[in-house]
Amino acid sequence: MNRWTKFFNLICGTALAFASLLLGAGTAQAQIRNFPPEVVRATISFVSPPQVVVNNRSEFLAPGVRVRNEQNLLALTGSLFGKTFLVNYLRDPAGLIREIWILTPEEASLRPKAASPGEPAHFLGG
Repeated sequence: MNRWTKFFNLICGTALAFASLLLGAGTAQAQIRNFPPEVVRATISFVSPPQVVVNNRSEFLAPGVRVRNEQNLLALTGSLFGKTFLVNYLRDPAGLIREIWILTPEEASLRPKAASPGEPAHFLGG
């Protein structure tokens, strides 16, 4: 009888884990990212990190730069070598690029809405 209880618990636990994965995947797709009001939109090419090309100008990434991909996960700059993306980015006080968000097609189609100081930038359709 003890074996059946363990088997039942294993089946129920597996089913719950699978259900939570399905629910979690659906909410991750619907996530709306809020960007700081001072973000700049540009096309960026990762030519030889820390060197990048931003709107046809050679620029440098700051040490410890954070690049977030379309799923809002951190991406290593080495894995982006040779690729070009439409992004929102921020600079540090020295003028180096310190934070990059690779845009989804939906985010790329939105235009920035003016935000009041201290409020995250929101993007509107059209």
